[in-house]
Amino acid sequence: MFNRSPFFVQFNRVGRRAGGAAGWLLMGPGLILAAVGLAILVWPELLAYMVAGLLLFAGLTMAAWGWQMNQVQRRMRNRAQNEYTNGYNEVYYEERQY
Repeated sequence: MFNRSPFFVQFNRVGRRAGGAAGWLLMGPGLILAAVGLAILVWPELLAYMVAGLLLFAGLTMAAWGWQMNQVQRRMRNRAQNEYTNGYNEVYYEERQY
């Protein structure tokens, strides 16, 4: 019924291009995962290296994140201590000027 309308033709062309890209976005990682699985079957020690690499990356990331949180807490503690010792322990409100 609406096969000859310009909107239908244009939308159909866009859909065809997007469908091809979506197919490759699923097929590409699938082929890579299948190749990695085949490589692990051929070289079983590869799995150990991959797991060790993942654990090493996760451990270093968590250690860096914890160190960064420690530094932030230390800065906040120092700032609060400096404000208290310098006499700025009162609540300060600033009125808006329009």
